[in-house]
Amino acid sequence: MIRTLFVTASVAALALPTTAHAETRWSAAQQEIVDLLGDGPMGIETDFDSWAREFHDDWTVWFPGQGAARGKADHMASVRAYIDGGAQVVSYQADFADIAILGDTALARFNAVETLQEADGSERIVHYGSTDYLIRVDDAWKVRATTVAIQPAPQED
Repeated sequence: MIRTLFVTASVAALALPTTAHAETRWSAAQQEIVDLLGDGPMGIETDFDSWAREFHDDWTVWFPGQGAARGKADHMASVRAYIDGGAQVVSYQADFADIAILGDTALARFNAVETLQEADGSERIVHYGSTDYLIRVDDAWKVRATTVAIQPAPQED
């Protein structure tokens, strides 16, 4: 019985999709995108403007279920107010599923976990999947559009 369960679990594990984080060797162009997106919002408490410059001036973000995408100015104002109110990004991890590049455009898909410390000192952990559309501007990648799908936290055993 135990052997059957082990074999079944092993076959099931082999059938699961693999994550690209540690196993994939990215091309130089893909690595540029990993480097741009890989730190997420780390450091925005001390250098918010540098982080915001990673996004194109016409950038939009959409969360499934919302009626419309949010523009850069509105979103950045909201994030800045959140950080200025005392919240901090404690940690960030992105696990890239794939990065497809076609000329001066790219599509990056990844899962991420942000750990935040709220202004009241409580911790908030946000799990999400992101699809980012990027374009090259003056030889640098800029995020042009983002879709963020909030995911439930993994269940503890």
